[in-house]
Amino acid sequence: MLSYRFVETDQQLALCCNEACEATAIALDTEFVRTRTYFPLLGLIQLNDGKQVSLIDPLKITNWQPFIELLTNEKVIKYLHAGGEDLEVFLNRFSVVPTPLIDTQIMAAFLGKPSSWGFAAMVAEFTGIQLDKSESRTDWLARPLTEKQCQYAAADVEYLLPIAIQLHQQALQEEQITFIESECALQIRRRQWVADPELAYRDISQAWQLTRRQLAVLQRLTKWRLTYARENNMAVNFVVKEETLWKTARYCPTSLAELRELGAIGPEIRFHGETLLALVREGNIATEDTLPQPVKNLIELPGYRQLFSQLKEAVKKVSEASGYSQEMLASRRQINQLISAHWQLKTQEMPPELLYGWRGELLAAPLNIILADY
Repeated sequence: MLSYRFVETDQQLALCCNEACEATAIALDTEFVRTRTYFPLLGLIQLNDGKQVSLIDPLKITNWQPFIELLTNEKVIKYLHAGGEDLEVFLNRFSVVPTPLIDTQIMAAFLGKPSSWGFAAMVAEFTGIQLDKSESRTDWLARPLTEKQCQYAAADVEYLLPIAIQLHQQALQEEQITFIESECALQIRRRQWVADPELAYRDISQAWQLTRRQLAVLQRLTKWRLTYARENNMAVNFVVKEETLWKTARYCPTSLAELRELGAIGPEIRFHGETLLALVREGNIATEDTLPQPVKNLIELPGYRQLFSQLKEAVKKVSEASGYSQEMLASRRQINQLISAHWQLKTQEMPPELLYGWRGELLAAPLNIILADY
């Protein structure tokens, strides 16, 4: 049985955070629920300061300032494992991210482990302990938490901290820490980036099939849906399904009956039918000079396959020379992001990841040579 303390008052949180601020490094994890919501609903925070594991109950605490100060304390390293969604939780709930941050999944990847190494597999390799993951799908908003839930949650940081310290020492010895910190910074930047509702129509998978007039309708539909989802904390497809939006833009129904014929389900029509029809009318009377430009289907553009192949081959050569796997260096998404940026297919997006940070140091020169011919 693991030892932990349950933190559920402002006074207990202040004490917990003051003690953690005395440490050089802490392990953090969160448990949350995200089934029908746009934002994750925080159910528990786990913290290990090297002396004590604390389970922090966010449902009862009202003064979070001590925790925010701990998260932003530059003298205390924060270790998380596969912490992308945890960063989103911290940003949504506290408007800050843990700083400085080192993600042990990222760190392990730079030290030769699989790029998506799971926490249970990592713990098993370092300690021989097989973690019980049966509580991973539990309702973390329900109270009281069971002892089994608490043991499960405590284990996530009980083992994380000592393993993280070992990995960190190895990363320093192998002179990988600069690249690791660069990749962790990229992870933070991804989570901090907020999509512009005006441009949400370009993320609809079949938007490239629509005319400019139809895109004007789709632009209004997707802007409304994303704004509504954020304001009401609803997952976007629980507001209106993507397929319904695309069909609405494609066929421009003029009545609820027509909307139903397109496949819109009861709640979509009951709660949002009139809004959808009004947005269709609005898009149909938009002036020509305000219509969005056509959305291009990247993989169908002339030269795409040849360019992608050349970029992929360049990544392969850098992989062989550097020892970093091709999977780590450049995913298909990242290569497509680079091509889209080079051909100026999209605006107001994050800079192409392959040209910045540690990847940019290795890849920018050879990739830019190839891009210059396109």
